[in-house]
Amino acid sequence: MLPEGGSFTDVRVLDDIPVKYVLQQIGDRDNFFLNVHATAANSDEAARNLRHHLSQMLGLKDDLNLFYQKFANEDPVLARTFNNLRGLRLMRGPDPFEALVCSMLSQNNSVRLFNRSARLMMRHFGRVVNFPDGSREFLFPRPEELARLNPRELRSKTSTGYRAKPIVIVSRMLVNGDLNLGKLAEDSYERAMEVLLELPGVGPKVADCFLLYGGVNLEAAPVDVWIHRIVSKLYFHGGKVSRLKTAKFLRERFLNWAGYAQLYLFDYARRGKVPRT
Repeated sequence: MLPEGGSFTDVRVLDDIPVKYVLQQIGDRDNFFLNVHATAANSDEAARNLRHHLSQMLGLKDDLNLFYQKFANEDPVLARTFNNLRGLRLMRGPDPFEALVCSMLSQNNSVRLFNRSARLMMRHFGRVVNFPDGSREFLFPRPEELARLNPRELRSKTSTGYRAKPIVIVSRMLVNGDLNLGKLAEDSYERAMEVLLELPGVGPKVADCFLLYGGVNLEAAPVDVWIHRIVSKLYFHGGKVSRLKTAKFLRERFLNWAGYAQLYLFDYARRGKVPRT
């Protein structure tokens, strides 16, 4: 759900047509509809493309009732999060390259700072689009636009720090055909992880973030300090458990719902409502 009265604005290229849209949720979590205001050069075709895009990005086809029913009895701990978070869906990044770069930017970084770096990338290296309403927007740069950069230039203009060099290297791998992000969706979780962990600047958490929020594999369960803490407390009686073991535990316990379980446990913990065993 979007916050009550809140909105979400984004710019995407859908079938070669740049589209700017503002999304607002009307109603409550049990009875709502989405109000979408879009601006594009070809409004009819853009509307069709945007409908499909939003369905994928917002996870509108995810069967949340099945998720709730399945774990209501199988996992009472997770089930305690459902009342407070009912309707919460997993958003996917619509572009694999952007999802990977943003996952790399998130490493050892706050949300505010990595979003700032992403915006600076768009402003300095992304294509500019002029919309019929007179507005001017920047797109996220393509691999070709980052591949030709010197890492020092990327670092100096976007505050990416040590992340600049691996981002440029990965961009060049994509341009040269040494990496195919689209193919990862066809691979098993284990095989996709093998490929990602060979990339510079990509560790287990970054790889899991990309797989989950890039819409590649819902079995992925990124483990940060919050998830590490709550899983240790609720499932291991507060005992010491590594982050790798935590991620493996989530995948084995929740299978293809691991990403959703991670999302619900994460949000519940951040709200200070850690369920007690």
